[in-house]
Amino acid sequence: MIKIIFIFLLVASPGIEAYSQSKIGIALPLMKNSGNAEEKKLGEAMLKGINDALEEYRSSNSGKRITIVTEDTKRDPSAALQIINKFGSDSSVIAIFGPVFSSELVNNAGAAKFHKIPVITPTATANFVAEKNEYIFQLNPTYDIRGRVMAKFALKNLGMKNFVVFSEDTYGSNFSESFIDEVNSGNGKIVFEKSYSTDKVDLNEEFDEIKHALLSKDKFLDFGNLNTAQLDKIKKLKFNFSYADSLLSEKLTVSIYKLFGERADRILDSSGIIPLTISDKSRNVIYGVADAVYIPIANSGEAGKLASQYFSSNINLPILGTSDWNNEKALYENRMYIKGLYFDSDFFIEENTGRDMGKMSDAELKNYYFGYDGLKFILDKISEGNGSRQSLNDAIEITTDYNAIHNDITIKDRTNHHLSIMQYDKGELKKIMDISE
Repeated sequence: MIKIIFIFLLVASPGIEAYSQSKIGIALPLMKNSGNAEEKKLGEAMLKGINDALEEYRSSNSGKRITIVTEDTKRDPSAALQIINKFGSDSSVIAIFGPVFSSELVNNAGAAKFHKIPVITPTATANFVAEKNEYIFQLNPTYDIRGRVMAKFALKNLGMKNFVVFSEDTYGSNFSESFIDEVNSGNGKIVFEKSYSTDKVDLNEEFDEIKHALLSKDKFLDFGNLNTAQLDKIKKLKFNFSYADSLLSEKLTVSIYKLFGERADRILDSSGIIPLTISDKSRNVIYGVADAVYIPIANSGEAGKLASQYFSSNINLPILGTSDWNNEKALYENRMYIKGLYFDSDFFIEENTGRDMGKMSDAELKNYYFGYDGLKFILDKISEGNGSRQSLNDAIEITTDYNAIHNDITIKDRTNHHLSIMQYDKGELKKIMDISE
């Protein structure tokens, strides 16, 4: 009898704290069977971030016992499916963090709904995977979101209306289609669209096509050949003559649309000034029929090829890019070629994080924070009292303005819509704003 009473007191006494026990399944490409050390770096860096987040959580939440169970997806979709099913069948696992690749998740998303378990991927960016599956969450904005964010930023914040799109023909098209759709729906205009192959080194032919398209739609004033009477007429058009004077001294050829806006034809016609049409692609001009060129590249290694050849083409329009431009080493190496580059970014670290990351490479650092921020986000939601699969799923679904180190989280349609807008100009990289699509 004494033993029975003692057990009852352990279970029911208000003076003794009950420990909640839950598991989070971790599905990472650890590549344990691979002999290639490089293949293991992604998973290892992400797992380090996950373990650090868990250790910090445990140090301040002693009453809630959370453990992680780690499985190796091997970058294999079939292995990823087996892991989701394994975790889903274990009632003590309340969430799955991973898989990390879109290819591991796209055809396996239905398993999350079958088991009614939230599957939170830190990096998969394929379009609409989470939106179409009620138990899937994408913490990294999709291609569709990224293209739309950059279009909205250019239209609203930069006041641009007309664009050239020059995209890599496979990966880049994921972004360009959404960018074009958003520009059109925002009363902007795509002046010209062209794609290129990643395998092609020399892009002079493609840039010549872009220049031909711009020249065929544009009209110009040659400030190297304007006479006094013509300049007097420009004064009467309330044109900024000090600017015109500098154009004259530089003998520049400038688009009438750059100078006078959309009504340039009517303005010049009423003043009797006849603009030039130019077909010589070697001639250096300032275009006005387009405001910028959208260039979604395939990877950061493309930055050098694109930047140097674009600079040599003398198109001289600002570049709008994707987060693959966000590589400080590539930008620095090509700083002499890059003027007026804007791009979206899913990764920006303030200098004062207070964390010593040792000698991690840029790629390892990013993967570390994808792991750290992702698991910390899940743990914070559990700390709010969401201890079951369904309550956790519901809580994540309504998340707005969650502060993370590398990129904040605002969930719409089960997908993070938050991005930073970066600018690189004159050798300086800086964040200029946060934006949500």
